[in-house]
Amino acid sequence: MTHDALLKIIPEYIDQLLRLIAGPRQFFNGRDLNDKKILVQSLLFLFNSAILGFVLKTPFPEDSEGYWSTAMVTVILYTPTAVVLGCLVFCCFRLFGGKGTLPGHVVIFSYFAGVSALFFAMVSLVAKGIIKVKMPGEFALYQEYMNLLFSNSDMLEQERFKALAESQEMLFSMLVLGVGFILISGWLLVAWRAFGDWNNTTRMRTNAALILFLIIGYGVSTVLGLAQFAAGITLF
Repeated sequence: MTHDALLKIIPEYIDQLLRLIAGPRQFFNGRDLNDKKILVQSLLFLFNSAILGFVLKTPFPEDSEGYWSTAMVTVILYTPTAVVLGCLVFCCFRLFGGKGTLPGHVVIFSYFAGVSALFFAMVSLVAKGIIKVKMPGEFALYQEYMNLLFSNSDMLEQERFKALAESQEMLFSMLVLGVGFILISGWLLVAWRAFGDWNNTTRMRTNAALILFLIIGYGVSTVLGLAQFAAGITLF
């Protein structure tokens, strides 16, 4: 990729990102989501968001050895995952009378996944930064604690985690993660209506499709998560 091409991609990416955040439904107005060019653009947006997300993680890599090789494998897997989940959204809307074609669902989902991946990376950066700056000696323990926290392990009760778990820094870090999760979840709930616009469905049918997607998507995500764990990567 030439220097001029790179300079062109950066402002285009930022422009798309800001317009998506400001108005996720308006972002797709007047676009032919069946256009192959737009499909490629959406997947490129997701790809760039995933790369940027891993760049934001570089100050606090969990495993510095082989970090980028693992990161690139993970980034590449974002595309097929977005396609699979986009297809799932398509199936859910079809059950509730949706008229939108499959490519448009993949386009919308890819853009939303890109925003989510970047946002969660930024939130994680801030949360980890609090511990790294305020409790540098406990940072390695923090990494282990968070991994165990999301796996519901009984090892969290170990005495070595007590000082960290009861610290104000840990409280602030968890608060940042919690607020971040609420914000992106709220944005996604609003953004989901873009699928309703594409399918020309009522708000009730759009919400019903969302509920069905969350139920089935949980099972799909669990399977994908187990596959990721077995492969030693972290996609979500």
